[in-house]
Amino acid sequence: MPLMSKPFTVQHAETLSVATLLIGVVIFAVGLLDLLNMRFVEVGTWGYWLLGIGAVMLLIGLIWLASYRLNVRKFNKLMEEKSKANFTRNMDDVEYLAWRLPLKFEERLSAKKKELGIK
Repeated sequence: MPLMSKPFTVQHAETLSVATLLIGVVIFAVGLLDLLNMRFVEVGTWGYWLLGIGAVMLLIGLIWLASYRLNVRKFNKLMEEKSKANFTRNMDDVEYLAWRLPLKFEERLSAKKKELGIK
């Protein structure tokens, strides 16, 4: 199975999800501080908008990061399998997870298949 390049959002999912989460936290905090009249920066009448946008970005980043980490955990658990029969039985799940994760996971899968003698 030749390895194909991945979309930027898949290849850098962990970094992008953490960045989205952190930006969401900052925007949410600025909006909240503005609404509480603790104005360290003048945002005008944008306080409510910042609060909403920050909450949405925070939620997206959190879900994206949690999804990525769960997929990595599942992949690693499936890759620990020593039995060729059991590994082959779970091949669809492992290949799907490798497809959803960055290229390094497909490379690990290829190495594991080669190690077990699976084509």
